[in-house]
Amino acid sequence: MTSQVTTEGRTGVWNRTARNPAAVAGISYSVAWIASQAVLPPNPRVDASGSQVVAAFAGHDWSAMAMFVLAEGIAAVALAVVVLLVGRATRGHGARRAGLAVAGFGLAAAVMSWAELVMGAWLVFGPVAAGRAATAGALFHALNRVDGAKMLVLAAMAVALAVVSVTSAALPRWLTPLALLLTVTLAASGLGWLLLTPSLAAVVYVSGVLLLVVVTATGVTLRTHR
Repeated sequence: MTSQVTTEGRTGVWNRTARNPAAVAGISYSVAWIASQAVLPPNPRVDASGSQVVAAFAGHDWSAMAMFVLAEGIAAVALAVVVLLVGRATRGHGARRAGLAVAGFGLAAAVMSWAELVMGAWLVFGPVAAGRAATAGALFHALNRVDGAKMLVLAAMAVALAVVSVTSAALPRWLTPLALLLTVTLAASGLGWLLLTPSLAAVVYVSGVLLLVVVTATGVTLRTHR
């Protein structure tokens, strides 16, 4: 009997989650990002030379493209859904301005991700495929700088999420410290990618994990009704 009740309870939780678009989008965000790392080709340093970029991506064109589609395409769509639903939810829970800020910064980050997807395709099937080292290096550095700017935009989104979780019933209070920690680490890694500084850019290994946790938790815990 206990086993049956437990199974039914888990099934009920899964069904409720599956019917919640914010939860589905939040979970999809992490799944897409984790999958992108599973197909990740040899990844050069943020300040790699053009010849190092060509050597790293040559022969890995389709795995590199799969990585860009998952991380910068599908994950960005999932992020856009989550932040739009946060913006809508805060209309009924207070913190309307903070909710709009979450939606605005999140959508801006999604648009930047889609731009990175285009740049990534150009890099892989253009200068890398043609062996043009100088162009590949310049495009790779530009792509990294866009990624760094996106991290700073996501840091602003994280601040707005912290405000929403403190001032409204749309998100739980325990999300606040996670969002603030995410803000600090994203700011650090973003500067590293903008400046092409490997030591500072390495903070992305922390900020990246925190970003998955915060976005997924936001989607799963978002309260869309009073």
